[in-house]
Amino acid sequence: MNIKSILKGLPGLVNLYHLFFKSFNTPDDYSKLRSLSNDELLSLMRHESHRIEKAVYNNILEAKQSVYREKWERLSVIHQILKDRGYPANEPTIAWSKQIYDAFEVLETDFIQRNSKLAPQFNPNAAKQFVEFLREKRSVRIWAEEQPAQCILEAIAYSMIDAARWAPTSGNRQPWRFVILSNLEDKELLKKVKENHCTSAPLLIFVGMDTRLYGAFGKSERSIYIDAGAAIMQMILLAHKCGPGVCWNHFADDLINSRNINKTIYSQFTKKLNIPEYIAPIAIVAIGYPSFIPPEPARMEIESLVIDSGKHKTLCL
Repeated sequence: MNIKSILKGLPGLVNLYHLFFKSFNTPDDYSKLRSLSNDELLSLMRHESHRIEKAVYNNILEAKQSVYREKWERLSVIHQILKDRGYPANEPTIAWSKQIYDAFEVLETDFIQRNSKLAPQFNPNAAKQFVEFLREKRSVRIWAEEQPAQCILEAIAYSMIDAARWAPTSGNRQPWRFVILSNLEDKELLKKVKENHCTSAPLLIFVGMDTRLYGAFGKSERSIYIDAGAAIMQMILLAHKCGPGVCWNHFADDLINSRNINKTIYSQFTKKLNIPEYIAPIAIVAIGYPSFIPPEPARMEIESLVIDSGKHKTLCL
């Protein structure tokens, strides 16, 4: 898939980009809002709500009152458009955004303080135990003959997606999109693009990202890959906690565009699974009960990873 070809067919993306970064004070701006899809509106709503809340932590809400009031006014229009379209008002991110909107004048006391929690107990000794948990995770490529029931694997897959949605994203975009592949016919669509350990896995999860929600994607935007990686890592750790083996497989556009046959296979894959053109492929996560846990690969010493590590020889931990 060619990202440039995606962008050509996405006029809504241009609208979204301008609404992020330009002044919002003309009738044309309202028209652009109404031209956006629900997904784009929701992403813009989350972004603006996040920016307003973050302004309190950065102590700039009052100093830049006009900037953030403009965002607040934009939220009002977005909420109304979604209501006019019959979008459910109890959708979690809409309800959260409305709380910020309603508390705008007293945001620190009526939203942040009211909904915050006490800081957890400081416990640096917990680090060692967690690192040991991370060390036990291996990428599995040999699957056992006996596998859990398909419904159990699918339940774990949904739990992994639940873990992914709590990963951080730039601007609170929440752009992840997933497809669960459990039947052999769907998994075999990936043959000749992905290795056997991937296509033979009991269950696969396709991870894609909605490019419409990234205004500068294709020019300077790179957070789309950071956002995806954070979500995938949480998926993998959830699976590791539950017991099945898991393998994170590269499936981004550089791989797909590397050969003509890959492009053809990916086109067939997206058509069969109804994956929209604006979804950028990122990874395929393979899940199943492992035949065995492979050996632990050596890792470099910490001192080799820290630039100018000599400055930190007095570490107390």
